[in-house]
Amino acid sequence: MARTKQTARKATGGSAGRVKLLIGGDGNSSAVGRQDAVEVCEGFRHNDYCIICRDGSVDDDVLVLCDECPRVVCTHCVMIPLAFAQAVLAPHVTFRCICCHIAGQRQGGNALTPYLGFYRNNKPVLDSFLPIRAALEINVTSQLSSDTLLFVHLTLVDYDTNGSSFELGHQFLLPYFPHAGMQYHKVTFDIGTTSKVKTYRNSMAALVGKLSSTAWSRVVFGISNHTDNSSGDPYVGYERKTYVATPVHDFLAIILGPWQGLINKAPESFLWLFSCGALVNNPASFANLHVSVAHHGISAAIAFNAVRFQPSFSAHLLLAFCELVLIQRVSVQQAFPDMLGQSYKLGRHSDILLDSFSPPPLGQLPATAVP
Repeated sequence: MARTKQTARKATGGSAGRVKLLIGGDGNSSAVGRQDAVEVCEGFRHNDYCIICRDGSVDDDVLVLCDECPRVVCTHCVMIPLAFAQAVLAPHVTFRCICCHIAGQRQGGNALTPYLGFYRNNKPVLDSFLPIRAALEINVTSQLSSDTLLFVHLTLVDYDTNGSSFELGHQFLLPYFPHAGMQYHKVTFDIGTTSKVKTYRNSMAALVGKLSSTAWSRVVFGISNHTDNSSGDPYVGYERKTYVATPVHDFLAIILGPWQGLINKAPESFLWLFSCGALVNNPASFANLHVSVAHHGISAAIAFNAVRFQPSFSAHLLLAFCELVLIQRVSVQQAFPDMLGQSYKLGRHSDILLDSFSPPPLGQLPATAVP
C-alpha cells in the first residue's frame, strides 16, 4: 500500500598586534553517532512536510510517502478521486511524487506523460491524471529536509552580536524541525594567550562530547570577529587588556580544532565568516584561508570583502541559504545565484565570496567568487 504518516502543522575592523599561539595537538574529539527513531525507507529519511504546500497534515489529511525519494505530499494538495481512495491504500501500491515524475521524464528523454502518482505492478491505479491543488514551481532535486542540523556561533569576546543574522537563521529554521533535530550553540572565545587556548579547548571538549551522541547531517559554523586592517589576521581575544590577532590558519586550527570530529562525521559542513574584508582582501591571508578551510574538510565557506562589514546586512543571504541549502537540500553551488538574487541590497555593501570544496551536481560548475 502507499505509505502515509502525519506531521503536526506549523504554528503560526581595526588594528591589533600579532601573537603566535602554541597550538599543539589536533584538538579532535571523537563522535559516536546515534539516530533517533524516524520514518525511514530504502536508506533515506522521509521529510516531515509536504513538498507542495510546505506544511504538515492533521485530521483527515495524511502525508503520502514517495517510494523513490524522501519527499512527501499531503492529501490536501493531491486530489485523490473518492472512487480510488481505498484502492491507493491496497497492498503493493507505490507512490511517485510529482518531482520524481518530472525528473524521470527528463532523464529518460521520454515524451511527456500525465502524472498518475499511484502504481501497482508498474501499472497506474487511477484511470486519469492525479490533480494537484497548487501551481508548482520548484527545483526537481529539492525537498523539505529536517535531517539533523547543528548551528555553532563562535563569537569574539566583547563583540556586539545584536541583530545577528546567524541567530535569525536558526530562528527561521525552527518550524521545520518538529522532532528537535536542530541545536544552536553560541560560544564566546577569548584565546589571546596560550593558557586561554587550553581553557577554550577544555570547555569545547566537554560541549562536543555531549553533542557527539547525535549523528549530525549538517554542521554550520558562524564566526563573528574583527580582522586586522593590514594583515587580515583574525582577532583572537585579549592579551592583558589589548586585542591581539593571529594568522588565519592558526586561528582556524585553534577555533575549529575541538570540533573536527563532528566536522569529519557530518556529510556537509559550512563556515560563515562575519568579519571585515581584510581577511580576503589581503592576498596572503586569503590564500591561507582557502588552504585552511580545505584542510579542515569544510564543504564550503562564505566570506565578505567590505572594508567595514556590517553583519546584519547578510540576513537575506543567510535566510536564502537556510531555505535552499539546508531545507530544500539544493547544493550550495547550485543555490548560490538564487541566494544572491534574494540578498536585497547586500551587493551594494560587499562582494560575496563562496569557497566551495564539495563536488557540484552533475552539469553544474562550482562558483568560487561572485562580485
